[in-house]
Amino acid sequence: MDLDLEILKKHEEWNESYYFNFHDKNNDLTAFMRIGNKVNKNEKSMFFFLMTPHVVAGIKMETPCNDKPLNIAGLDYEEIGSGKWRLRYDGSIFDPRAAVPTEFKVKMDIAWEALNPVMDYVDCVDEKQTEMSSNVASEHYEQFGKALGKIEIDGEVFEIAAMGERDLSRGVRDWGSPKMWMWINSEFSHEEAFNITKLSVEGGDIDAGYFFKDSVNEPLVKSDIDLEFNNGIPSTFKMILFDKKSSKYSVRGEVIRFGMIPVDEKMILIETLSKYMWEGKEGYGIAEFLVPKP
Repeated sequence: MDLDLEILKKHEEWNESYYFNFHDKNNDLTAFMRIGNKVNKNEKSMFFFLMTPHVVAGIKMETPCNDKPLNIAGLDYEEIGSGKWRLRYDGSIFDPRAAVPTEFKVKMDIAWEALNPVMDYVDCVDEKQTEMSSNVASEHYEQFGKALGKIEIDGEVFEIAAMGERDLSRGVRDWGSPKMWMWINSEFSHEEAFNITKLSVEGGDIDAGYFFKDSVNEPLVKSDIDLEFNNGIPSTFKMILFDKKSSKYSVRGEVIRFGMIPVDEKMILIETLSKYMWEGKEGYGIAEFLVPKP
């Protein structure tokens, strides 16, 4: 396995990806962002999006790699302690659906702090599933947390008190390798949250994630997800999630709003703010779908 890993690290598409999201229920404001480095390809990429009832806008770009892997085009990550990050952005975002590009000036300064231990997806999958997912990410870690700070949009300041998810993955990132993936997370409180990934490749499906409750990450090993669509966009979904102890969790999701991010000539990323119900509790989080372009 070590030899295989060394070979993968030399692949042109070897990537290290840092992703964060959070939703502020009081302001009905969602942010999601990613910085990825493909050092063997000399490519650093980013996207940064905000969604409110009035704004769905963002930016996506690539630059050559440099000695600041966590800083690109106004987006800056700084790890300031164990499970603690500072997330900043200073720049413009654009409404991709407007007939004439609409620009929004944004400043963000957020302190993000973990609320559960890091979840390693290796705890959820067997050796065969690890091999099947090797063209998407060899290493995959998840964690949820709270986000506090300020976001300014065209001079209007929002005081942010939110919860969200962070994702760290390392490995070959070939966007065209999966037939599809679903990456879904929600925070119900500071004590209860979940994350589930269903990755569909030629060899089959890989399910992984966690359900955090009673101060423990319970590894999720199987997910049954029933999706309904509206004009090609996921609209509602029912999920039965199974952990290693054979416990199951019944969760319903409803898409509130979404942004679309082309990732290559074949695939598109649909990033949604979704509302979830589990055992009478309401939560919010991102449901992300990588699907072929229509």
